[in-house]
Amino acid sequence: MNYFAITEPPSKKFVRLTLEKMGWGPEDFKKFSHHKHSGEDFLSISKKYPIFAVGDGVTLIQYLLEKKEYPNPSPAGEVAKIFCDSVIREAECRYKNFSENNTLEVFEYANGTVRKYNEKNGRTNDSVDYWWNDFYASTGAFVVIKENWVYWASICDSYVLHFDGNGMCKFKSPECNSFEEAAAPQYDRALNDPIAKAQYTWRYKRNGINAERKKVGYGVITGELNANLYLAKGGFKVESGDLILVITDGFEKYIEIPEFISILNKSNFSEEEFVKFTAGKVEEDPNKFGHERTIIAIRI
Repeated sequence: MNYFAITEPPSKKFVRLTLEKMGWGPEDFKKFSHHKHSGEDFLSISKKYPIFAVGDGVTLIQYLLEKKEYPNPSPAGEVAKIFCDSVIREAECRYKNFSENNTLEVFEYANGTVRKYNEKNGRTNDSVDYWWNDFYASTGAFVVIKENWVYWASICDSYVLHFDGNGMCKFKSPECNSFEEAAAPQYDRALNDPIAKAQYTWRYKRNGINAERKKVGYGVITGELNANLYLAKGGFKVESGDLILVITDGFEKYIEIPEFISILNKSNFSEEEFVKFTAGKVEEDPNKFGHERTIIAIRI
């Protein structure tokens, strides 16, 4: 077994296009020339066992919509790091007897460490206002490989994928809203108001559970107990030559490209070829390929 891991930053073109969508104009760019969107992706790899984790801090769009200087370092990036490091630490403790049932326990522990971070920063269920004093959050995914089994978990738009030696996708973990069971409360404010829409989404749909305990939205890692209900998890067998990917959403469009999977599947894999390929894609379409992105590619 061997692996390759990398986090690539967002392209400058992508950042500018994103800010323009948030209403930034020429004068704003002059005024906020010092603006920095610090890294919010993170990955962690055990030095003891084949355990791998990625996290993607949820962008604090309130700073972008209100044209404020972005926190640096980003608290969302801190949450991604806390999650990944906690997954590795807890999975290592359980590795010798690890089974599929342990994936939820590992996630619960990591989500709990994020809860402590949010509480330390004055963010609890009783105090959040779903805007300036909102939960810091992250998506995430991890795998624990033991013998010929891969035990996996993912939440929201970080993913685990399984390819055979020929590049055929045998498995991809679910999308964000795949566990939704019921409709959220009706949104009765102007849909073209991005601030009101964000507050509505964070209040009702993020880790949302209705009075009947049905899931009404999507899950992310905030420390809230309801996040545990949105975790996707499972296990699958692997063979020699198989490829396992653990990715954040910035690589989601790349995995649809056969050439990209072919590069990762090569026995003489070259990081230089990989970086050249992704750079070409970013130049081709920064909106599609220029997001901050993290990948761990594991060859069995």
